[in-house]
Amino acid sequence: MPHTSSGIYWEEHGQGPLTLVMLPGFGASADLMTGIARHLSGFRVLIFDLPGHGQSVRAPADGRLSTLAATLHDAINDVGVDAYCLVGYSLGSAIAVRIALDYPDGVRALVGVVPWNAAGTTAGDEVIAGFDAAYGNVEALTQGVAAISVDPSKTSSLTSSMLTVTEQMWHGWLAGGALTSQADELSEIRIPTCYILGGKDVVVDQAKQLDDVRRIPGSRAVLLSELGHLCGLEMPDVVANEISNFLETEISNRCQPPVEKGISVV
Repeated sequence: MPHTSSGIYWEEHGQGPLTLVMLPGFGASADLMTGIARHLSGFRVLIFDLPGHGQSVRAPADGRLSTLAATLHDAINDVGVDAYCLVGYSLGSAIAVRIALDYPDGVRALVGVVPWNAAGTTAGDEVIAGFDAAYGNVEALTQGVAAISVDPSKTSSLTSSMLTVTEQMWHGWLAGGALTSQADELSEIRIPTCYILGGKDVVVDQAKQLDDVRRIPGSRAVLLSELGHLCGLEMPDVVANEISNFLETEISNRCQPPVEKGISVV
C-alpha cells in the first residue's frame, strides 16, 4: 500500500486533466472520500488519510492545524503533484484552508464540505467535548456518531475508523486544535472557493460557516437543506455533484477577476 516518506497513506482514483486532493474529516479514513470519488468523473483524485488516522497512524500528528497542513503538504509533494484542487471534509477543510494559506503556489481551487469553521470553537462546545471524552469508548462513540447522523444506518462504519485515531491526535485536535482560529487570515485566500453546507449539520454552526464565506474574496456557499455533517457517507452522490459543478464552472473561468458569488440554497 502506498505511503509517503512521512508515513501518510494515499490512494488514487480516476483519470482526468485536473487533480483533486481530498482530505477526510476528523475520525474518518480515506474510505469517506472514496465514496464521494466514485461519483466523480473526469478527475484524477488523490485521497490521503489524515495524520494519526486510518493507515497514517505512524505519521506525526499533534492535532495542530499548522503541523497537520505541513505534513500533508509534504505528502502531496512526495506524490509528485504540482497543481491541484483541494477538497476538504470538516477538519479536512480546515487543514485545506491552512495549506492554501501557507503553501498557495500549487493550489488552484478550494472546496470545503461541511467545513469546520475557521474561528474554531470554545472549551464549552458540548459536541466536541463529548467526543474528546469518548476516546476509545466504543459504546460512547457509537452513540455520538448516531447523534450527528441524519441516517445512522449509513454511518456506523465511522465508529470503527474513529477507533484507529491515535490518542495524541484525538486529544490534540479536540482539546487543542479545535479551539484555534484562522478566521482573520481568510481574506488572504485568492483562489476559487466553495463551501458546501448542510442544513441538518449539528456539528458546525452554520452562521460561522457563512461568516467564513464572506471573509474569502469571491467565494460562494451552497446550502443543501437535507445534508447533515456525515453527508459523505449518507449522500455521497449529492456531494460529488456539487464538487463537480463548482470546479467545472470556476476552473474554466479562473482567469476572471474575483466576483462576490453569494449563497445558493437547495
